[in-house]
Amino acid sequence: MLVGHLKQIWRYPVKSMGGEVIDSAILCNQGIPGDRCWAVIDTEEREIRSAKRWPELMNFKAALASTDAPAPETYLDQLPSVAITCPDGTTFDSRSEGAGALLASQLQRPASLAPLAPSTDVDHYRLARERTDQSLSEEMGLLPGEAMPDFTASMSDVLASLAEHVTPPGTYFDAFPLHLMTTNSLRYLSEAGGVNAVVERYRPNLLIEPTASLAEMTENNWVECCLQIGNAVIYIESRTVRCSMPAREQQWCELAAEPGMARAMVNHCDRHLGVNVMVVQHGSIEAGDEIHLLEKN
Repeated sequence: MLVGHLKQIWRYPVKSMGGEVIDSAILCNQGIPGDRCWAVIDTEEREIRSAKRWPELMNFKAALASTDAPAPETYLDQLPSVAITCPDGTTFDSRSEGAGALLASQLQRPASLAPLAPSTDVDHYRLARERTDQSLSEEMGLLPGEAMPDFTASMSDVLASLAEHVTPPGTYFDAFPLHLMTTNSLRYLSEAGGVNAVVERYRPNLLIEPTASLAEMTENNWVECCLQIGNAVIYIESRTVRCSMPAREQQWCELAAEPGMARAMVNHCDRHLGVNVMVVQHGSIEAGDEIHLLEKN
């Protein structure tokens, strides 16, 4: 059944930095090759950093330096370098001499850049200290008196891995390889919450324009279903729990902070917006592709 069209494909070469719209991509087990293939490292804590801890990362923009995306399951020196644009307009290559020092100077934090390491290098992904209820509350940006969101819909093996690691080893995404949203859900939150719910705030990989334009979270109807895009098939695993990041300033795309965003997400979508995606059949996709909801077996 036709349910929409692929409006945009987004790739974010450096974890937590702004990304780039691309015309086509290959979908594989790790999502989109070249997506989150670099990360910022806290050189004091020796831990991968995201905007949950360092929100200023969201002011930077990153793009692959090569016009060719890496092959699936590519790591370390085999990955292309990344062109990074700082909030003041300074640009540099992730492998250039002094790249780490320049980034640290821009962030005013002890920082360096690291390409994706294979899953066997578990120490690279390990948490510097155990997560606690307090640290999780701070990462999520919970409002006073707000209960912790329910993560039980996510796969148990993913949750178990994140008890010891910043990200699942072998990846720099938070938990799942792909994130999908519809234009309907952006419209819904904008209208219901009175906020500027634009796609850049939520950083999906796949933005879908449904066949029916409605102010509703259409993608929630696809949870535990498969969609075909191009010759790839994806599985909608669960709804995405949102932290405070969508409310933050993003200088790379000229977005101001949105103070009411967290309250809007709590009141109107139970802090869930968009869906988590797994790839079940590798394949190529292009912007404009039809989206078909497949029958359950």
